Amino acid sequence: MPKSYRLLPALSLLLLPLYPHAQEGKPITNNAAEVEEGGRILRFGNINVFPLAEVRWGYDDNITQAPGTASQPARASSIWLLNAGLTADLEHQGDRYSLQYLGAYTRYTDSSVDNFDSHTLRLQGANVLNARNAVRWESGLVDSFDPRGSTDATMLSKTPSHYQTYRVGGTYAYGAEGAKGRLEADAFFSTKEYKNNRETMYTADVNSTELNGRYFWRLLPKTSAVFELRFADYDYVAANAGLDSKSLQWLVGLNWDATAATSGRIRIGHTSRRYDSRKEFSGLSWEAGVTWKPLTYSTFTLNTGRNITDTTSGNTAVVGDYVLATNYRLNWSHEWRSNLRSELSWNHTKSKYVGVMRLDKLNLYKAGIYYDFRRWMNAGVEFNYSERRSSESAYTFDRLQSLVVVRAKF
Repeated sequence: MPKSYRLLPALSLLLLPLYPHAQEGKPITNNAAEVEEGGRILRFGNINVFPLAEVRWGYDDNITQAPGTASQPARASSIWLLNAGLTADLEHQGDRYSLQYLGAYTRYTDSSVDNFDSHTLRLQGANVLNARNAVRWESGLVDSFDPRGSTDATMLSKTPSHYQTYRVGGTYAYGAEGAKGRLEADAFFSTKEYKNNRETMYTADVNSTELNGRYFWRLLPKTSAVFELRFADYDYVAANAGLDSKSLQWLVGLNWDATAATSGRIRIGHTSRRYDSRKEFSGLSWEAGVTWKPLTYSTFTLNTGRNITDTTSGNTAVVGDYVLATNYRLNWSHEWRSNLRSELSWNHTKSKYVGVMRLDKLNLYKAGIYYDFRRWMNAGVEFNYSERRSSESAYTFDRLQSLVVVRAKF
């Protein structure tokens, strides 16, 4: 399975954006009301606080994503999950600052060795210097775990693999709101270090530097052409990891928000990934996200992308040189009544391990229904089914999670 550089991928609280107005391609502003996300703002002087909590309880029939063989049996357990978040937002003389904590606490009734806690602490700022110049910046720490079976390197681990990630950087934007052309430039540095299971995880410690630039040219009032260049340098700490590389990617595409019914972004271009001691990649890459609302109470979202990811092991004989991953995700959310909502999603990832004869196909299915008891509380049930089919039988598995969800937002 490809290594993930996302921060806390399992933490659903990340759906609460700190800066929805500061997304790529949108001018940096300081409108705190956009953070509310339907909840009530708690005010302490000129500081706004947004608390959120979610409890999940249910049953997981394969907590380590094992193939269910005699040597790798599937383990089942009841599961408790608590997600909790708190964001403090301050506006001062036209600038805006946010401090956010996100926590995810996972407990398995029948397998305490797989229990783990995840923590994210993040400080962000948005500073509008004048009508044409603005910056946004962030600094964050993540203390989390890779569950057993979540990557190739954790397949035979006896405990979840504990890691810490630090990330710092920012974006400079030039161009007034409504201008014909606008420019953005990013610089980010991050580091990831594993704290246990060192015999298998030491080759995954990495420092990375990202430099990106984007130019937006407004074609229509709500449609812009985008020209983007991305550079990344991956420096692995272990001398024998064999994963040091540099990536250069150029993309062209569109951002649009044409009507209340359709919006999206699409990029297509070329990626060159050069490894110091492995086979390099040079080829087509893309990413796209489209939202369609045929009705005000029904939303379809399609996301797709193709990219290169590093393996989670330094052993090229087992996992190859790198992973070429193609992903498609389709989601449908529908409000049957003002207080009753359903959600269906399908996520397909095809992972080709270049350098060995291995191909994985992972399908994730989700079905959920949620009822609002109060403005600040809802509850529902979810079913999450995963299946991976691999040319290497040791990586094939099925998994079903059945969950009751209670969410509170103040």
